[in-house]
Amino acid sequence: MVSRPQYSIGELVARTGVPATTIHHYRSLGLLPAPDAICANRFVYDERHVQALRLVRLLRERRRLSLETIREVLPELLAVDEEAFRPEMWDQVVASHDATGTRAAIVAAARHAFAERGYADVNVGDVAEAVGVGKGTVYRHFASKEELFNAAAAAAVACVADRFDDDLDRAGGPRGDAEVEAVLVTALGPELPLLLELVNRGLRQKLHAREARTRFGDLAARVRRRLGPGATPERAEAVLERALARALRDAMGASRV
Repeated sequence: MVSRPQYSIGELVARTGVPATTIHHYRSLGLLPAPDAICANRFVYDERHVQALRLVRLLRERRRLSLETIREVLPELLAVDEEAFRPEMWDQVVASHDATGTRAAIVAAARHAFAERGYADVNVGDVAEAVGVGKGTVYRHFASKEELFNAAAAAAVACVADRFDDDLDRAGGPRGDAEVEAVLVTALGPELPLLLELVNRGLRQKLHAREARTRFGDLAARVRRRLGPGATPERAEAVLERALARALRDAMGASRV
């Protein structure tokens, strides 16, 4: 039996250029195979993890796929060995998981519509027309406009979180509160109109407030993870609140120009 080369977490970081915090995050999402435990709280990794991390980075950078989509397609890609790194194979496997991309297209159109015009001025027919499908197709994926909005808001928050992680990784990993806040401001910018609509609806009804708390709670949890193991929920929430306020000031300033 041929033994596989084994790497510590430090060696895995050196071989892939992916920070340890991101590797642990990918493990928690189920993106990576479980490492081998050699003693309590000490694990070793191998070429499977190297290949998976390199492929995740390529799929994020070259196809802008979400981590959720990558989690679905990664096992199938890794199973084809050297073919996994061919862009044609990426498109083929992604297409096999979502033959038409209809649901993703509906959510993308809804994100744009709700961000541009607000919840009240958008109807299901508008979204269906933007995608080029009938209203019945939208309702096959989403039971109501409310459910469609929640899916759009969840996608926007996920996009902010992923962009935030990517930008921090490019900047060299975790930093202090001020640096994390600055990166988060940039990540929030493109999604700010939809996030403000989420807040606006939360101020009107308790049911919507619960949805807003869930989405911003998800984002605060991501911020807390990147602040480091000693960060408290309150500290992460404070960073998020300041970043939201700065992003809003930036957007208002830009609108006056």
